[in-house]
Amino acid sequence: LLLLCAEAEGFAPCQAPALQTKVFQYRIWDVNQKSLYLRDDQLLAGHLQGANAALEEKVFWVPNRAFEPARLPVILGIRNGTRCLG
Repeated sequence: LLLLCAEAEGFAPCQAPALQTKVFQYRIWDVNQKSLYLRDDQLLAGHLQGANAALEEKVFWVPNRAFEPARLPVILGIRNGTRCLG
């Protein structure tokens, strides 16, 4: 999946460790302007229209200051940050 652009949706205080103070939320599309959505525990890219547009997953990220930050500088998640992307 090649990412083309991201649009900031805002941020909120993080409930995780005290060192990580902000969670950033973005809409991300691939090069064909497809949205990300979850189906059968797989993150897919597709054109979502109408009522299906609500299926779009926002991508959350926090700076990684705990788990090998030099190798993994950010932690990405979906489902309001409750599931990590690996």
